[in-house]
Amino acid sequence: MKQLLRNSIWGIRDARIVLPARAVSTAGTALSTITAMLLLHDAGAGPLGVAAVLAVMAVPTIATMGIAGRIADSVDSRRILVVCALVQAAACVALGSFPAPAIVYVTAFVIALAQAFSQPTWQALVPRIVGEERIGQAIAWQQGLAAVAGPLGAALGGILFGVGALQWAFWGDGIGYLALAGAALAIRSRRLPSLPVERASWTIGIRIVARDRVVWPLFVAILVFVVLVEGINAVEVFLARDVLGATPWQYGLVELFGGVGALAGAFVAGRTIREGQRIAGTAIGFGVAALTLVAAGAAPSFWFYAVAITGLAASFELGNATFSALLTTRTPDAERGRVYAALGGLARTAGLAALAVGSLAGSLLGPRLTFIVAGALGAGVMATIGGRIVRVRRADRLRITPPVT
Repeated sequence: MKQLLRNSIWGIRDARIVLPARAVSTAGTALSTITAMLLLHDAGAGPLGVAAVLAVMAVPTIATMGIAGRIADSVDSRRILVVCALVQAAACVALGSFPAPAIVYVTAFVIALAQAFSQPTWQALVPRIVGEERIGQAIAWQQGLAAVAGPLGAALGGILFGVGALQWAFWGDGIGYLALAGAALAIRSRRLPSLPVERASWTIGIRIVARDRVVWPLFVAILVFVVLVEGINAVEVFLARDVLGATPWQYGLVELFGGVGALAGAFVAGRTIREGQRIAGTAIGFGVAALTLVAAGAAPSFWFYAVAITGLAASFELGNATFSALLTTRTPDAERGRVYAALGGLARTAGLAALAVGSLAGSLLGPRLTFIVAGALGAGVMATIGGRIVRVRRADRLRITPPVT
């Protein structure tokens, strides 16, 4: 047992501090997010008001992707993480003390702005904590724990709102951010860049990734996939409730099924070690996820749909975790902050596009056809990019193989 512990990331002191703290913070975020949505709903904000708060949460990551990446690569990681976590905790305390729709928008912006700086810093720090050889394990554990913590936090948020204790949901999120600040102070690992970084540029992280002939086309495909998958969120409730006749408690189970599937996908991703496995895991994971969208759209019953959603979550998590490990290992340590910030901004942009695409598609095509079309397009994109990656890797192998004499 001791030998097994030493060979895993749980044998690393800082990992034992950071991973649980980030899971607690994930639960807190889900806790406050579901409560904020319910608060807006009961205040009569309507679909436009909910969409507005989602936009408010996305804009800071998009607008600061250049400066956030530069700071992540050129400033003491401990300073960034502690300051951002304390700012977020203060915003949660303010929202819990004055739970009103107007305060939701203000605090959502503040929390998202701090997140724009802390997220790439955490992502760049984790490889320093666990070592390059355990990056895949660490990412899989992070995402697996998040898959469990998120639904638990969301469920607790619904309960607290239902009993009239919504302020405790926001204060609970604040406790999660305090746990993150404590973890940042407690760990010994730090990023202390010794070299100056060039002036902040909105596109620098994108240009760094675009140099990689394997990672860049995969990421472009994933962006398209994000638009398709997040777009179906706008019609998912209509497919489950109106078309398949799911009861409210059955619809609530979908979140649990998704968490179980994501945990399974993260487990498989954590066992990929070689680069070729991670490339295959990315392409196969997102490709299968697209096919499960088609299956979900064609589901003859709710329970068939629930199984399809479980498969969607598992395959999506496999693709996401293996791509994250691939991106990290193929990006030099000194550039990771800028890369993570840029790609996070692009992913947020794709998420905003998904809101519009999903709403329009749902209105024109209906829930079933929206799922089926999105899945078919996603499968086609991943098949095309997968074929291109195979050709690139084959050309690279031919280039480095010495001629036979």
